[in-house]
Amino acid sequence: MIYDEVALGLRLRGVPEEEIGPKVEKALKICGLAPFRKWPVSALSFGQKKRVTIASILVLDPKVLILDEPTAGQDYRHYTEIMEFLKGLNAQGVTILMITHDMHLMLEYTPHAIVISDGKKIGDSTAVDILTDEEIAGQANLKITSLYELAKMAGIDDARGFVQYFIDYEREVHRG
Repeated sequence: MIYDEVALGLRLRGVPEEEIGPKVEKALKICGLAPFRKWPVSALSFGQKKRVTIASILVLDPKVLILDEPTAGQDYRHYTEIMEFLKGLNAQGVTILMITHDMHLMLEYTPHAIVISDGKKIGDSTAVDILTDEEIAGQANLKITSLYELAKMAGIDDARGFVQYFIDYEREVHRG
């Protein structure tokens, strides 16, 4: 059952059962799984299973969280909830390392990006800097953001600045 899956790590660590309940409920709520607590994991969609995995780690109160494609298979609402939650965790001092191929996610949520290609670090800057750097993108087989391409085609002198402005505006509008 989902509740037991999320509680497993705490039980293995010998946490008293009376402390486990509130922690599991909080993690389930954060990950949008509270209504399914008594369901078998096998009954869930791919995206819901991914959220069970995240809840199973969050319940352990980690200091560093490494996530590989955390929003894969998520609809916009759950994508935003998870990313906003991760942003909140980061603000509380949890280091979040995220592996993603979702360039818009990277632009919208990551203040810092590191690009590794062929086992070597080839980029270490802001997400906007990385996704507007044609050399780094070419070396790492990344796609330059379409906002950057649009700005260049429109003859905007500061294409990088245009991308940064757009992302800042989008953050403000979506998070008010």
